Amino acid sequence: MGNLFSSITALFKPRAAAAERQAVVKTIPAAPPPGEPDAEADASHADTWQGDYADLPGVVDAGFFAWMVGHSGEDADRDESFERKIIDYLDVLARSDTAGANLIPRVPSIMVQLLKRSHEENVTGSELSQLITKDVLLVTAILNEVNSSYYKTDKKVTELSQAIMLLGHNRLRMVLAKISFTPVFNDQLGKYTKLAAAKLWDESQQRALASYILARHYSIDPFRAFLAGLMQDVGVIVALRVFDRSGAESDLPTSTEFRLAFQHQALILSARIGQIWTLPENVTATIEGQLSGAMAASDPMVMVLNKANFISKTCQLINAGLLHVDMKQMKTILGDAEFDCLSSLLSGQVSVANIL
Repeated sequence: MGNLFSSITALFKPRAAAAERQAVVKTIPAAPPPGEPDAEADASHADTWQGDYADLPGVVDAGFFAWMVGHSGEDADRDESFERKIIDYLDVLARSDTAGANLIPRVPSIMVQLLKRSHEENVTGSELSQLITKDVLLVTAILNEVNSSYYKTDKKVTELSQAIMLLGHNRLRMVLAKISFTPVFNDQLGKYTKLAAAKLWDESQQRALASYILARHYSIDPFRAFLAGLMQDVGVIVALRVFDRSGAESDLPTSTEFRLAFQHQALILSARIGQIWTLPENVTATIEGQLSGAMAASDPMVMVLNKANFISKTCQLINAGLLHVDMKQMKTILGDAEFDCLSSLLSGQVSVANIL
């Protein structure tokens, strides 16, 4: 692994150092603050997206990537050799024994046990409580969750058993998953993760919620879809950690070719790390399925994650003031369930606390 990092460090040296960019994606029209969508206002808004709405998924994907890495748009002056070396390096990393999992905080083994046990229909609250009490930080995180404003409790919850009863079986699983992945998206790990981690974590949570909502509509396991939604961008964080450890100062490329190849390798890393962490097989398979257009069309879970990915990125860009759409036109590219999901997320009223 040491040789791999030496390679990536050397890779960045020929590139001129660049100041960290603070520009936003100016190619996508600005939006007002998020709220309940108003189709009539959207249609007349001067900055509303005017292109073919069939092309919007590609525009959103490119816009989100550029915003994530702090660029104002696609690179005008490409270095294709440099881009290729980065992708080749990530390919080597994905095929290594650790797949870069050692670069990020690991989901604790107790969390994996809990996620597996909580999926068993006959597991009791007492059994889950016994597992949870083995991790003091986990107990604290669960109590903090149930005492948040979302749950509107009359008085502060101080007992784990009470918290588990309040959350219920399904919501507990979702809270455990959310707590498990939060440290992975730590924005204090380095320069590149500092730039992107918070945006990725917000988007991952929205993707997970969208996946859950859509999975229920299509009568497939909503929790596995939720878990896949949280897991999908772990590979992106790993890739960014590689650059953090390189000591590089260069900006990440944003050309279409690089973005698509980077996202491809990041999905492979996510699936591999999910396997290393022994997450459920159909969760990692769903992430791998994003690599194949055919699977997105034929596998219901893969289709749900694919749709949730577009919805969550669209929400992020709208909420950041970088995109304004005509909600009537959005109905031409989204089914009823997907449109309702988008509207619900934009309302800001959907959370783990009230999604069930």
